[in-house]
Amino acid sequence: MSNVKASPKVKSSALMGFQSLCHRLHVNPIEMLAAEGLSSTVLRIPDLMIHYDSLAHVLNHTADVANDPMFGMQMSTYQGLKTLGPLGLLASQSTTLGDSLDIIQKYFHFHASGVNMNVVPHGKDVHLSLDIMIDPSISQEQLLEMSLTLGYNILSELVPELAQETSIHFRHAPLAEPEQYRAFTRANICFSQEQDALVFPARMLERKPSAASEEVKDYLEAFLARESRGHEQPLPHKVSKLIHELIPTGEASLTTIAPMLGMNVRTLQRELRQAGTEFRTLLDDVRFEIARTALEQNQSITDVALNLGYSELSAFSRAFKRWSGVPPQRWRETGLEQNLSWTGGALPSHALAMHV
Repeated sequence: MSNVKASPKVKSSALMGFQSLCHRLHVNPIEMLAAEGLSSTVLRIPDLMIHYDSLAHVLNHTADVANDPMFGMQMSTYQGLKTLGPLGLLASQSTTLGDSLDIIQKYFHFHASGVNMNVVPHGKDVHLSLDIMIDPSISQEQLLEMSLTLGYNILSELVPELAQETSIHFRHAPLAEPEQYRAFTRANICFSQEQDALVFPARMLERKPSAASEEVKDYLEAFLARESRGHEQPLPHKVSKLIHELIPTGEASLTTIAPMLGMNVRTLQRELRQAGTEFRTLLDDVRFEIARTALEQNQSITDVALNLGYSELSAFSRAFKRWSGVPPQRWRETGLEQNLSWTGGALPSHALAMHV
C-alpha cells in the first residue's frame, strides 16, 4: 500500500483581515484569491478548509502585487484568539497558560492539519514553534510572519504581561527595515535565528489566562448567527452547533459549552429541560449525524468511532444501533433507503433534529 500524505490544510479564518488589508493597499482581494483558484467564499465563511500551499501562494502573490514585503506581518494585526474560533474560547477558560497551550497543542489539528506545534522548555524560557509542512519550494516568509505574530497576539490576549516578555524569532532576514516592524507589533523581533519560534519566560506558564475578550465572544456569536442564517435560534440549536464544532477536540461537554453560552452547567441543564431536551440527547443527535455522514463517505467504522470519542468499537456499535435501529456495518451495507424502511420510513428524531 502506498503511503500518501494528505495535503496540509487550514481553516479559512487564517485569511481574517485579508479583504480589509487588500482594500487598504488598493489591491483587489478577489483577483488575488482567483489567481490561486480560491473562491471569495473563503472570505465570508471562516470554517472552510483551504490548502496551506494555497494560503502561502496567496500571501506571496499579494505582497508582490501590493509591493509591500510586510503583507503577512500586517495580516496578523487583524488576527488573534478569535482566529481559532471555539478552540480559542476554550483555551481562554483554562486554569493556567500552560493548560491553555496544552489544549491548543492537543487540538490544533481542529484548526489546521499538517502543522506541528511544539512547546519546549529551554532553561528559563519556553520556545513555541510551528513546523508547517508545505511544499519546500514555496517561500514561507510571509506565512511565517503572519502565523508567529498571530501566535504572539494569542499569547498576549491570554496573558497581557506576555506582550512585553515575548520575542519572535525568525530564521530569515528582515523583509523590510527592522524598525518598520514596530508599527505592527509590540514584540521584540529577532532575525537570522536558529529557529522560527516564540520565546517567553517559563514562569508565565503558571499565569491564569484572562477571560475571553468581548471580541472573541462576539466571534462566537457570529458563528452561531451564521449557522442560524441570521435568525434567532432556540438554545438546543445553539448547543448542537457548538457540540458539532467541539467533537473533533474531544471537549464537547456540558462544562465546556455552558461558559461559552454565558451560563453555568446547572442553568444550561435547566434551560434545556425547559426546551424539552437534555444535553445527552443533543450529543447523541450530533454524533449520529456525523457518524451517518462519515459512513456514507466510506470512512472506516473504527475511525468514525474514535473521532466521536468512543474508545471501544463495541460501545459505538451499540450507540449507533440505538440511534438507527441497525448496527453501523449493516447501515453501510444496505444503504440509506433500506434503513429508512427499517425505521418506519423516516430517520430517528436524532437525525431529523439536525436537518430542521
